[in-house]
Amino acid sequence: MATINSLPDEIVHHVLLYVPAEDTFSKIALTSKRFNRVAQEPLLWRSYCNASFKYWNSAHCFKERLATSVHDTDWKRLFLVRLARNAYIAQLLDEIVASRVGRLQKIERICRLGYDAKDFLLSQCRVPDPTEDVLARRYYSCSVLDSIHRSLAIQEWAKYQRFAARRIDEDTPNSERLECGMRLERALGAFDMFMLHDNVGDLDEITELLDDIAARYRNAHDDLDQMTTRQKAISLAQWLQSNNMTGLSDPSEETYRYLRNCLIGRALRDERHPSLPIISAAIYSALASRLGMEAYPCALPSHVHATVLSPQGMSLDGHPLPEGQSRRQENMFLDPYNSDAEVPLEDIHNFLRRLGVNAALENLLSPTATDLIVMRTGQNIRASFTSFRTNERPLSQLIPMIELNRGDWARNLQPALYSMIWASIMMVPVLPENDEVRWDWQQDVRDLLTYFYEYFPEDSWLVEQYVCPMYDTFAAPEHRQTNWELPSRRVRDQIKEIKRVDGSARPPRRRSALADGLAVRYRVGQVFKHRRYEYHGLILGWTVEGASNWDDNPLSPTGRPWSTLSQPFYRCMVGTDGSDHHVISEDNIEVIELRGGPEVLPPEIKDLMPMAGKFFKRWDGERGVFVSNLRESFPED
Repeated sequence: MATINSLPDEIVHHVLLYVPAEDTFSKIALTSKRFNRVAQEPLLWRSYCNASFKYWNSAHCFKERLATSVHDTDWKRLFLVRLARNAYIAQLLDEIVASRVGRLQKIERICRLGYDAKDFLLSQCRVPDPTEDVLARRYYSCSVLDSIHRSLAIQEWAKYQRFAARRIDEDTPNSERLECGMRLERALGAFDMFMLHDNVGDLDEITELLDDIAARYRNAHDDLDQMTTRQKAISLAQWLQSNNMTGLSDPSEETYRYLRNCLIGRALRDERHPSLPIISAAIYSALASRLGMEAYPCALPSHVHATVLSPQGMSLDGHPLPEGQSRRQENMFLDPYNSDAEVPLEDIHNFLRRLGVNAALENLLSPTATDLIVMRTGQNIRASFTSFRTNERPLSQLIPMIELNRGDWARNLQPALYSMIWASIMMVPVLPENDEVRWDWQQDVRDLLTYFYEYFPEDSWLVEQYVCPMYDTFAAPEHRQTNWELPSRRVRDQIKEIKRVDGSARPPRRRSALADGLAVRYRVGQVFKHRRYEYHGLILGWTVEGASNWDDNPLSPTGRPWSTLSQPFYRCMVGTDGSDHHVISEDNIEVIELRGGPEVLPPEIKDLMPMAGKFFKRWDGERGVFVSNLRESFPED
C-alpha cells in the first residue's frame, strides 16, 4: 500500500499547498529530513504569501516580486515577517480596546505598518456578533484602518507637491502638465479612501476596475485599431451610455447631491454607476487614455465635459494637418453625463453665453488639470455635506444622502468634509505665488486642525508628516512670534499635549464619592428617550456639576471633585451621526426598558451601532443595556 513517503516531491508539495503555513513550518517540517527539505521550497512559500495576505505595504514591492524569479526573494522569511506583524498588531489592538491610556500612540504604531496591517484589521472589523467586545473591536479596528486609508489618500495628493516644485517648460507633454504628477482616477479615488472603512474599492482596486472596463470595451470592438480618434471617442461614449456606466439614472435636485455621486470608486462599483458630471467625465477620460486616446475633463461653470485631443499634427478624422502645424492638436467635446454624442463647439459657446460668460473662452475650453478637478470634487462633497446638514426633513429620510453601504451613513458624514479640507490643503503649490493663497491655505489648516482635534486625533502622525512642514513654508513672516520660531511650533506643541494626555490616566468618577443625598439615577450604557424632543440616545457619562461645567474633551483630564452641587447631567450620543454629543439634564431623560437582540433597539440607535464601539463593548440583550467600555472613567457603572 502506497504511503505519503512514496509520493514524489511534486505531489507532496501540492498537498502542502492545502496545509496551513503555520503547520508546515512548525510541524510538518520537523517530521523528517525529506519533509523539511520540501517545506523549504520557495515556490511553496510564495504560494503561502499570495494566498494568506491580500494586502501588502508598497515597500515590499509584492506584485513586482511575483513577476520575477521565485529564487530572487526569500519567500519564507517574508511570510514570517507578516506573521510576526500580525501578532504585534493583535497585541496592540487588544490593548487599544482594553484601555484608553496610550490608545493614540498604539494606533499610530499600527498605522505606520501601512497595508501590512490591513488583512488582520479587516478580520477584526468582521468579528462574529457573539464576540465579548464585538462593538469595541469592530470600531477600533475600523478606526485604525480608516487612518491607514487616509494616509494613502494624502500620500497620493502629496505627489502634486513634488510636481509643483518642478520646472515645467514648453516641451513638457500635455499629459504630464495636466496630470500634475497624479493619475486622475487615483487623485479622485483618494476621496473614496476617507470613507472606505472595511469595504473593497481602494486606489489599486479602482485602477483594476477601470482596466477591466477598458478590456470589456476593447473585446466588444474588434475594429478599434482601425477607428479614427473621433470614431473611438464617440464609440466609447455610446458604449458607456448603453451600459449605464455614467450619469444618474434618477436625477433630481435632491438625488444630485447624494454623497455617493461624488466618489469615482463608488460609481465604478455600484451596479447603477451613479456619478456627477465631473466624475462621469473623469471615468470617460481614464478609459479613453487606456484605449490610446488623449482625453481630459473640461470643467466649465456649472458643468463638466470631456475633451478628446487628436495626435499631434493629425486631425480627429485621421488626416495630416497642413504643413507648419505638426504640433497642433484638434479637440472635440463630449458630455458623458448626459449624452452619447459629440457636443458641437457652438453648443458649448451658447451654453457659456447663457451663463453670462463671453470672455476668455479659449482658456475655459482647455483641458482642466487634475489638481483643479480634485478641488472641484471637494467642493461637490462640501455641497453634499451642507445639503445634508441644512435639510430639515426627518433624519430617516435624509440617510440616503450620505449612505454609501447599508448602515454606514453615521461613519461617513465627518470623513466626507474632512476629505475636502485635506484636499484643499494638499492641492496648493509648495511655494504659492501670492499672499492671498497663503492666507486661504492657513484658514484651511485652521479648519483641518479643528476637525482633527475633535474627530480624528488618531491622525496626529499625518498632521506632523504633511501639514507641519507645509505650514512652515506657507505661513507669512509676521505670523511668527520670534525670528527663530517655526509657525508649526504651536501645532506641534498641541500634538505633544494630546499625546501627553493620551498617555495619562483620568481621575475616575465614582458614585460612592458623591455627597450624601446626591444620587445619579441613570447609568452609562442605558438607552433613553428625550422627554421633550422624543429622540433616542445612549448615556456615555454623567456629572453633578451642571452642564456649563462639563468638560466635553475626552482627551482632557480633570482634577475637579465630583461630590458637589446640583442635579446630574448626562453626556449622551444621539442619532445624528454618532459624533454629536449632547449634555442633557436628568429631568429630560426617560430610560426605556428593552430586552432581546439588537433588533429591539430604536432605529436611530441601530444606526449608531458602528459608532457605539467607541464607548461600549456590546449590546447586552438580557440586561437591556450596552456594556460599558468606559470603566476607567466610570468604574461603578
